[in-house]
Amino acid sequence: MSEESMHIRAATDADVDVIFKVHRNSVLTLCRQEYSSDQLAMWLNGRNPSIYLDAVKKRAIWVAEDKREQVIGFVEIDGFEVTKLFVAGGNAFHGAGKKLLQLAVSQIAVSGAAKVSLEATLTAVKFYEKYGFRIVGQGVFSRGSNAMNLEIVKMELDFEGAALPVEKLIEE
Repeated sequence: MSEESMHIRAATDADVDVIFKVHRNSVLTLCRQEYSSDQLAMWLNGRNPSIYLDAVKKRAIWVAEDKREQVIGFVEIDGFEVTKLFVAGGNAFHGAGKKLLQLAVSQIAVSGAAKVSLEATLTAVKFYEKYGFRIVGQGVFSRGSNAMNLEIVKMELDFEGAALPVEKLIEE
């Protein structure tokens, strides 16, 4: 699949079930080398499709569709932060992540931010570095009272000298 054969649009309430499936698929297929099966289970524990509804209502989540109009990835922002960017495992490495990231960065740029921040999985660090993000710290993610943690990397992209074109890519 090429970048030209995909379409990005704002997510709707009707998309939350498939967004949830894409999220699970991405975590379970793409993050297996960096995280244990117990860590992946903890990461996904307690999640359900309703966790995306607030972002849908705020128009802060977008989906990438293939030429058959199947959702293959999504991105969510909150303020000046990219909070989620996931592509289904079988569709990874074909440009959907790049297009979703470009959209998120452009949305944050037009809001007046000087930079974009995110917390990357160990799996995604090289992807973000490719587009100009730099490591600014380390951290951990945990859920509830679970003693298990996931290592994360805090990253930022300053708009000065960014590798991504800062332009509005979403279709109205």
